[in-house]
Amino acid sequence: MKKNIIYSLSLFLLLSLSACNQWLEVEPKTEIKSDKMFENETGFRDALIGCYMMMADSTLYGRESTVCFFDVLAQQYDMATNNPYNNLKQYRYESYTGTIDGIWQKTYRIIANLNALLEVSDEKKAILHPTTYGIIKGEAIGLRAFLHFELLRIFGWGNLENQPSNLDKLSIPYVTEYSKVLTKQSTVKEVLGYIHRDLAEADSLLNYWDSYGTAIKGDDYEMDEDDLFFKERKSRFNYYAVKATEARVCMWEGKYKEALEAIEELFMKKQVIPWVDPKKCVHVEEKMRDLSFTAEHIFYLEVNQLYKTLRPYVEQYKINADFSSTDNEKVFYTTKTKGESLYEIADGTGVSDIRYMRWFNKTEAKAWTFLKFYEPADSQSRAKNKMPLMRKPEMYYYAAECYNNLNNPQKAVDALNAVRVARGILYEKNLPASLSKEEISREIQKEWQKEFAGEGQLFFYYKRLGLNIPNASLGAGDALFVLPLPETEVEIGGREDYGNSINK
Repeated sequence: MKKNIIYSLSLFLLLSLSACNQWLEVEPKTEIKSDKMFENETGFRDALIGCYMMMADSTLYGRESTVCFFDVLAQQYDMATNNPYNNLKQYRYESYTGTIDGIWQKTYRIIANLNALLEVSDEKKAILHPTTYGIIKGEAIGLRAFLHFELLRIFGWGNLENQPSNLDKLSIPYVTEYSKVLTKQSTVKEVLGYIHRDLAEADSLLNYWDSYGTAIKGDDYEMDEDDLFFKERKSRFNYYAVKATEARVCMWEGKYKEALEAIEELFMKKQVIPWVDPKKCVHVEEKMRDLSFTAEHIFYLEVNQLYKTLRPYVEQYKINADFSSTDNEKVFYTTKTKGESLYEIADGTGVSDIRYMRWFNKTEAKAWTFLKFYEPADSQSRAKNKMPLMRKPEMYYYAAECYNNLNNPQKAVDALNAVRVARGILYEKNLPASLSKEEISREIQKEWQKEFAGEGQLFFYYKRLGLNIPNASLGAGDALFVLPLPETEVEIGGREDYGNSINK
């Protein structure tokens, strides 16, 4: 078992994999061997780590929810006509029911494991060290909110600020108990309320018990700095991730003041997450390049052999079979024309932009492939096997949008310029505060398009605001943005068939 684990995983993960995999196979509640799994702290820790390992599966953040499925929907890529994602690029969801069902089922399975863990942790709180209990419960309940919000973004309704009636539409079940009893669907408004409730509890716990938390510690606070369970906090749902998720949810609701409250103090004034240093991570020899800018990660997942999974989609190569040789048809790319237009090369804005300089293999003008997650065979990059789920620029783009909607254009462009300067764009190319509200909105959209290729976030930016997706065959609307529910949820689970009816 241990031989299959990547070098960069912490020793703690190595020691706990066997127990985690037993946990992953848990199905009905009656089959949980809680007397063995949770007889000591190690079982609780293994159970929590097992949930992160499930999130790293290729069905979810190891491929589909990041590089492939949702970025294809956002029209981030060009591709060959026989690429397996070409029908998805045309929003033919009926051709991808297996992938869609897998996202639903795998996410709810993780939520079920989190619920079981939460129940048992309360029942057996006495055997846990207070810090371990606070961290485990805070992470588990925060992660439950995070994953439900992911499902809401996929299968629920957006554009809430402009279409508040969407708040009253049925969406997903918000599951808080480990039980065979079917949880009914809730409205969008109800789901958002449950998410805020869980995030508030996670905030209270992790602000105190997490090393990233800002609350003053009492005499009862104790953390063993040599204990690997408390290391690598960015690879788990830490206190910063709680605040970033609060911002995401508030932005989905169009609550700009509340989103700013979650963002300003921590991410902008205190700068708890630094900007990447290009001299150390970008403008270095290829094997050392850190092109997902790990210094800026708020929350990432360790993904076993990440590049092996992604290679067919980000690297052009020949496939040899018998006596024939064909191009890799799965690869995603962009053209020189599109790349130079997006990064504004014509007026010199992007010529020094480290994203333009390093994120593309420009060998072939007709097909610039993406290098953000590329790994040479001798890679020694600190980004190896790390998939970011939240990064610092997202918070700055939210802040710019909030300031813009709250009639503070100076702060809006300041937030945008902070990211642009961090990306190497010259000060003389800074955006002026004289931009109109509409012009600032366009600049925000361009920054989202530049920054998040391969991370699965751009589709939800468009959906949140009800925007037309550039180059999309459907443009916008529910048929594009609301994915169909799995048929089994409708036929057996009794769910309302809103998604399938929209997409017929």
